[in-house]
Amino acid sequence: MEREELLDDVLESMVQFLRASNPLQGDAVAQSNLTPHQFRALVFALVHDNATTTDLAQYVGVHPSVATAIVQKLVGRGYIARTEDTQDRRIRRLCLTESGREFIEAVVGTARAERRRQLDALSEDQMRQLSGILETMSAALPRDPA
Repeated sequence: MEREELLDDVLESMVQFLRASNPLQGDAVAQSNLTPHQFRALVFALVHDNATTTDLAQYVGVHPSVATAIVQKLVGRGYIARTEDTQDRRIRRLCLTESGREFIEAVVGTARAERRRQLDALSEDQMRQLSGILETMSAALPRDPA
């Protein structure tokens, strides 16, 4: 099997595995009555504390007015708070509330428990190999130019 064909086969196997293994996280999000964009906004707020709605729009890939609507819904649910920027009062910063953080942690905890269950099927040698593989793949990711 040529390298290109092997790459395609491995990629397809990864995609199939991820599709088949994500239902629990998807169920937790669906039960919360959040849209996928709203959930992504919460994850974004978790990772990028004090970002703006414009930052969120770019991350989610929507028009700023759509991002504003997403934020308004999440503020209404008590998951996100908007605060005034200390340097420019026209800018509003987004941060997760305690309720938003608890929700995200519950969903991530469900996904993490499922991943742990799946990894438990591997031998210790296979887990070491996978760990090395993931480190190598992570090193190949583009770096943030910050």
